[in-house]
Amino acid sequence: MKLRGLAWSLLLLPTLASASAFRLESRTEAQVYSLRTYRDGDPASLTVLPRRRLVQYLGLEAFELITGEPLGFETSLRVFADWGLPHGESAKLDGIRSEDADLLYANVSYRGEHFQARVGRQSYVDLMDFTSFDGATVRYVHRLGIGAEAYGGLWVKGSGALASSVYQPDGIRESDLRRVGLMVAKPYAALDDIEPLVGAKLLVQNIAGFSGSFGFRQAWLSGKTDIQRLAVEAKYGKARGLNFLGGVEYDLITAAVSNARLQGKYDGDELGVLAEVMRVTPVLSADSIFLYFASAPRDAGRIRADYYPSGPFRFYAQFTADLFNTNLNADAAVAAALEDPAIASPLAFGGSVGTGFKQGTVRGGADVTVKAGYGGRQVWVDVNAGWVPENGVFTLDGRLSFANVEDSLNKRLKGNFFGVQLWGSYFLNRNTRASLVLEENVNPFSKSDTKVFFMLDWKITL
Repeated sequence: MKLRGLAWSLLLLPTLASASAFRLESRTEAQVYSLRTYRDGDPASLTVLPRRRLVQYLGLEAFELITGEPLGFETSLRVFADWGLPHGESAKLDGIRSEDADLLYANVSYRGEHFQARVGRQSYVDLMDFTSFDGATVRYVHRLGIGAEAYGGLWVKGSGALASSVYQPDGIRESDLRRVGLMVAKPYAALDDIEPLVGAKLLVQNIAGFSGSFGFRQAWLSGKTDIQRLAVEAKYGKARGLNFLGGVEYDLITAAVSNARLQGKYDGDELGVLAEVMRVTPVLSADSIFLYFASAPRDAGRIRADYYPSGPFRFYAQFTADLFNTNLNADAAVAAALEDPAIASPLAFGGSVGTGFKQGTVRGGADVTVKAGYGGRQVWVDVNAGWVPENGVFTLDGRLSFANVEDSLNKRLKGNFFGVQLWGSYFLNRNTRASLVLEENVNPFSKSDTKVFFMLDWKITL
């Protein structure tokens, strides 16, 4: 519980400042469901782990910490406890905790017209990546649209204070620490070492409709380079008409393109068309076993058309294709297994069609997705509907799902899967909402799986 006390102290400290305005958001969520494990078992003999979780989210934003200046503060904290999972059981499961606190972000920011700065725990998002670090970011853009940005800090990893493993590179896992503790793996200092991260970008912003950047990022683990990449991004266009965006990220450690994306889009009055190709590679730590065992980037493409005529309906159709590059060690047994003619082709392809409806207080939608090729065949059907009265105190949403799956890599994963969800919300007042979610899933594995979620949302601006 010491972590929670520290978390609340960090969260409430900024309220001592005389900000011009505050926005406080809170959500309390109770979750009741079960997890089924198939390890050392079969569908007829499952181990059931009950989840009885209470999760509290609390977010605070403060504006104009100094009156008249664009200086603000923002933070988000998550505290949770699971009474259905004792400490002894959670210690045996990878990445599972009975109770803990996660500080998602907490930082002070200055957002001037040309100069911006942020200090504290923050998320960094660009066209290629999404990460989180404890440190500082500074950015300056001249009125002509040319500028630069630099950032640095400590990568947020599961071994850090009030942190989780969501943002860390694959290969540095909490489960490895557990194995070391059980003496089934050799001690490895880098598992919980801090990881400094630095980066910089040259920027061009909205010059004749064009924006772009050229950036560099590097991280060190135990004094050795862990991540080292270059990235180029560009965007052109306006809200309507033709728009383009793209980027290429080059991994200097593997000397290969790690991520790439090119998208073209046309938005008209009633028709929108999008075409996109991309390469996606997992962000792996330099000492991750996966980096040496297999490099598995995925090349993907899609074409989508949206038609939104006047009236309550809109329609879309989409075609997708994925090329899975499973470059496995030829001597490994798993490589021989993938030579099966049924799964030898690395190409997966499919498409989807759907419609949306909204008129008055009623909304709804339906879509069908089919995919075949690498990985097997899948058919998904989804139908949803909702009732949202204007200025009403009650809303209701429902969803029906059906999937027929035949996985070519896992022969046990085959059959029909059904799901139904009902979500009702009641507004206690303008700032407070209570919601109840009931979900039922039926399939050949878990037979029947029932979940219940209760949520209480509260938001206020002072």
